[in-house]
Amino acid sequence: MRKARGARKADSEAAGAAPREPARARRRLAPAERTGEILEEALRLFAERHYSNVTMRDIAAACGVNQALIYHYFESKEDLFRRALGFAIEQLHDGYAAVRAAAADPRAEIMSWLDMHLSIAQTVTRMTQLMSDHSASRDDRTGAGALIAEFYAFEQGLLEDCIARGVAAGQFRAVDVARAARTISLQLDGIFYASSSRGDGRIAGDVADLRELVATLLDPPKAG
Repeated sequence: MRKARGARKADSEAAGAAPREPARARRRLAPAERTGEILEEALRLFAERHYSNVTMRDIAAACGVNQALIYHYFESKEDLFRRALGFAIEQLHDGYAAVRAAAADPRAEIMSWLDMHLSIAQTVTRMTQLMSDHSASRDDRTGAGALIAEFYAFEQGLLEDCIARGVAAGQFRAVDVARAARTISLQLDGIFYASSSRGDGRIAGDVADLRELVATLLDPPKAG
């Protein structure tokens, strides 16, 4: 009997059947670390497959944990989507707060905001994809709509503040502050939307081009 079983196993492998992969070992993590891991994997999967095509079981498998553990940390898939998006936004905000302190003037603050997007480009690309999918769905069961509106209000306010202070200090030309801020925000959005839709890997080059565009938009004309 043992020989027969061995023969069947050999025949199966010879026929091309893939050997069973060992189960992913579950790592013991502190609650904060586990939450972060789940949010990272959820952000990735929601961006790659679209929210409607991802299950809590998929996320649990990606984390190497039981599905019940996901529900221990998150009430529902809707809750997890909203918090995964918030997790990405928080990384952008926290990173900018850290570098903004070293910025010498309003121009440097704006450039730091652009550069922060580049430094966590993968996270921002996924964040942008989630925002796009949410907008296209016209369904706010996740409650992410308010979070997205809050993010753009923050960005608009940040840019307006920098531009207004730069104009007052004579560093920038007199411009329509709100329109200039919105233009920069729209261009920044376009870079990350294009990264997903075109797949041409030009984020670094496009951010560099945007830095030049900001200078063209805001710098006073050169004398002579």
